[in-house]
Amino acid sequence: MQIIRFKLRQSRLTIIIAIAFMFVSAVNFEQGRVIDSQRALIRLLSGDSNELAMRKIHDSMQRR
Repeated sequence: MQIIRFKLRQSRLTIIIAIAFMFVSAVNFEQGRVIDSQRALIRLLSGDSNELAMRKIHDSMQRR
């Protein structure tokens, strides 16, 4: 009887560990997607910032 209880506990623990591993893997995958999206947004904003700076320089040179 004790052997059966031990095996059931061991099986439950294995299932819990497997579920936790899948959850951590899903979070890791989603973090990768978020980081890629943020990287793309930073590049886009950097390009906009450079374009704005060039326009300001161009405008200031035309005013002279």
